[in-house]
Amino acid sequence: MKIVKMLTLFILLLGTVTAIMVISPVEQEVDEQDIIDLETIGPGQTISVLIDPEVTTGGIYGEGGLYDMALVTSVPEGWSKEDSKLYKPLQITITAAPDAEEGQYSTKITVVDENYGEKLDNITFNARVTISHDVVDIEIDPLYVKTGPGQPARFGITIINKGSTGDAFQIESVGAKRWEFKRAVFVPARSSKTIYYEITGEEEETYKTTINVTSLASPVIHEEREVTVDIHSSMFDDFKATNNGVLIFPVFEGLVYAFLGLIGNFL
Repeated sequence: MKIVKMLTLFILLLGTVTAIMVISPVEQEVDEQDIIDLETIGPGQTISVLIDPEVTTGGIYGEGGLYDMALVTSVPEGWSKEDSKLYKPLQITITAAPDAEEGQYSTKITVVDENYGEKLDNITFNARVTISHDVVDIEIDPLYVKTGPGQPARFGITIINKGSTGDAFQIESVGAKRWEFKRAVFVPARSSKTIYYEITGEEEETYKTTINVTSLASPVIHEEREVTVDIHSSMFDDFKATNNGVLIFPVFEGLVYAFLGLIGNFL
């Protein structure tokens, strides 16, 4: 009888050993003191970690159970965090300091069975974060537009988010007041988004403007490019300029401009 009791106790003790599954931003089974790599974010950016609270081993009967909370128990100085709420999946957030230097940083996360109600041992693991100031890039097409008075010059601005977390970026043009432009755009992790910026001038001039893209999380994350608009009037350039777009014309004039734009493609 004593042997049976000891064997039962041994089995129950074994039942407390378990592992949890991190499901985002990486998918990895994690045990006590394991390390997960959250890859690269920029200063001031926030990354979320999602954890499946359900396990199928351990617990009172060795059949698993549900963890109640995930807590961020350690972050670098100047960083902030938010613990999970009581819902599935468990989600914690970690926010880097806005002035964080480039390099690798470590945080600790603990998954908790509140009051040890389901006899699931708490699991503490490490989350490694790499800080880089180079998490955004921009492409502008074209960088130079030659057009005529009253004809729009259109630029495609593509924001490329190279980091492992989504972020909001402010796009702003710096130059003549009449062509000021400002817009905020959210770009998910490891993706890109394109918006369009249009300039129309009535006077002949060569105009340069700088397009700035800055993260709303930190001004350290910043890229800029210069674009040029050459507004001059000539017959051939007017033909080509109609391809950039027609502002407001009656139907007949619209057809004429479409025809002139077609001719302009061959000049």
